Parts: sequence; C-alpha cells; structure tokens
Amino acid sequence: MLYLLPAIALAFIFTKMYQLLEVKKHDQHLFEFCQLRRDTINYLSNSYTDLSRTDYIALRKTNDALSTIIAGYKEHKTVVFNLRLFSEYVNQLKAFEKKAEKISTNNPEIQELLNRVHQSIFNAFLAFTPYLKSELAFTVIMKLISLGVNAGANSFREHLLNLKEAKSLLTTFKKHSSPC
Repeated sequence: MLYLLPAIALAFIFTKMYQLLEVKKHDQHLFEFCQLRRDTINYLSNSYTDLSRTDYIALRKTNDALSTIIAGYKEHKTVVFNLRLFSEYVNQLKAFEKKAEKISTNNPEIQELLNRVHQSIFNAFLAFTPYLKSELAFTVIMKLISLGVNAGANSFREHLLNLKEAKSLLTTFKKHSSPC
C-alpha cells in the first residue's frame, strides 16, 4: 500500500514538470515577440528624425502586427485543433500579408527586423504545431517498417517454399528408402 504514495507523488511531479516546460516554451516565444516590439519602438524613438516616410510606415505596420500577434498569442497558439479559429487566424494573417506587401523599405536595419519577425513567427509555428516533428518521424518509421515487413514476408515466403521442397524431398526419400 505504501508503494502507491511514491507512484502518485512521481505522477504529480512529472505532470508539474510538463506544465512548467509548456509555460517556459510559451514564455520564451512571447518574450521573443515582445523583444521584437521593443526593438521596433526603440528604433522608432531613436532615429525618428532620420527615417523616411516609407521606413516610418514600415516600422509602424510592423509594430501594429507585433502588437496583434502578442495580443492573440495565447488564444491562437493551439489553433490547429479548432478549424473555425484557424480560418479566422488565417484571414487575419492574410490581412497582415496584404499590409506587409505594401511595406517597401530599403533600410537594411528594418529589413533585418522584418526578417527576425518572420523567423520568430516560423519558430512559434513549429513550437506550437502539435506533434509535427514526431508525426513526420512516425511516418518515416512506419514506411521503413512496412518495407521491412514486405521484405521479410518475401523472405519468409522463400523459406516456406524451401521448407515445402525439403519436405517433399524427405517424403520421396522415405518412400524410396523404406524396406518394403
């Protein structure tokens, strides 16, 4: 009976560790988006006199997009399971993409900031798409197992044919060697 207490305690500890890892993953990506927004605002405030109109518009639109991403981050991070929310989120992203197409700047610092935003969105997508990596690995493993089973079945079939031939040889050998 006492062995149940450590098992329950271990299950509780593992559950809490998993929850803490999920919170860490969430906070890590949220911090990255917040840092990008801070960098955008910092760039706007430090060099507002040197910015052209298109650079200013690009930074403002980037800041607006980051603010929307941060506001909807918790709601949309597990959106894969809900088709309605997913379609709404895709529509929002299409609207941002249309706005982003109008962003034209030749400033390398702003381009680098936009590249960081795209990379952060991609990293968050990979982090919160459930089982994407394991699904791909599982598919590859299943294909390999299937190929192995097919090769094994073909090999097994050859062994069965060899065994049947050996059995028929034994039966013919017994018939010819029996002292009747």
